[in-house]
Amino acid sequence: MQNKNILISGAGIAGVTLAYWLQRHGFAPTIVEQAPRLREGGYMIDFAGVGYDVAERMGIIPDLAARQIEFDEMTFVDRDNRSLGAINTRKVRSLLGDRAFEILRSDLADVIYRRLDSGTEFIFGATITEIAQHGSGCSVTLSNGVVREFDLVVGADGLHSNVRRLAFGPEKNFEKYYGYYACSYTFPKIFTDVRPFSNYTIPGRQMMVYEPAPDKMVVLMVFTSREKLVYDHRDTARQKQIVREVYGEIGWRCPEILAQMDSTSDFYFDPVSQIAMDHWSEGRVTLAGDACDCPSLLSGQGSTLAMVGAYMLAGELKAASGDYVQAFREYEQLFKPFIGEKQKLAQSFASSFLPQSRLGLWLRNTFANAVLSGFFSGWFIRKYMTDKLKLKDY
Repeated sequence: MQNKNILISGAGIAGVTLAYWLQRHGFAPTIVEQAPRLREGGYMIDFAGVGYDVAERMGIIPDLAARQIEFDEMTFVDRDNRSLGAINTRKVRSLLGDRAFEILRSDLADVIYRRLDSGTEFIFGATITEIAQHGSGCSVTLSNGVVREFDLVVGADGLHSNVRRLAFGPEKNFEKYYGYYACSYTFPKIFTDVRPFSNYTIPGRQMMVYEPAPDKMVVLMVFTSREKLVYDHRDTARQKQIVREVYGEIGWRCPEILAQMDSTSDFYFDPVSQIAMDHWSEGRVTLAGDACDCPSLLSGQGSTLAMVGAYMLAGELKAASGDYVQAFREYEQLFKPFIGEKQKLAQSFASSFLPQSRLGLWLRNTFANAVLSGFFSGWFIRKYMTDKLKLKDY
């Protein structure tokens, strides 16, 4: 086995999944993460499809099921908290053969992290500032001043990937913005009259609130913005100001929820965008997860697809005995077309993701469960929630 020492940037789902499979295949992964520890909180994801198959191969389904968020429906409410309709989430799980559940992104990452052994080194509180490739490897400079040698570098550091910027160029060359912004954070349970999963929407603005634990609530807000907003993605104060401007006067429980924003520890704010690249590798550097194949919030599958890509990348490195040229080529040829279809499907959903009129809201609230009945249920599951990808055995 050659090129065994591999640096992974990012301790998110793609990063820890990649480290898991690399160490299983005989490689020596190191993860560098800008945060001081594994990130907590984060919004809820739908865990299903081929990502479920990867989790089965990792033996973590029981651990994930123990952390699933239990609720039977998502209820659409008006400003007075009266029900306007609902989506039967229990029926969705049933249509998927009960091979699905809802879980926090951070809980998914934590379950995988706990399966890593001492073969994975972690460097928290640092990021990569320079990558210098040479004939036998990469000299990597970290923000703490340390210079380390690695055989390969993988950027699994998300939409705003630092590795992608260093190896491929600025983010603006690859980001495709789709007209929405998303915000999420966790806060103590402050309501006793809010359903386990409530969705309050006015045209162009949506607020979803759910309970991941008896003493906690999470809010996920999505709003439209025709133009991409100008701000620094590290400027949390400006991001919170934007959220207050958008949601401050729309009613329901918004004032109380916004009041929790400054005390939360897991504030998240980002555009709903995809990353589109001609190729994912540059010499000894490659990308994984949202850094190269972000399907966006529109797909509902970013986290599970990140697991699949990491599984395939590690597997191809094993199959090629560490020959990164062959492995990176096979990884892209196998996974990139599949991701392209997922991105196109998400794009087709973009215009209807959030109702823009009162009529659109009424239609959604009234007929939300129609797609889960009769002929429509099979069509909906096949089109939006079924993956036509067979995993290789490595």
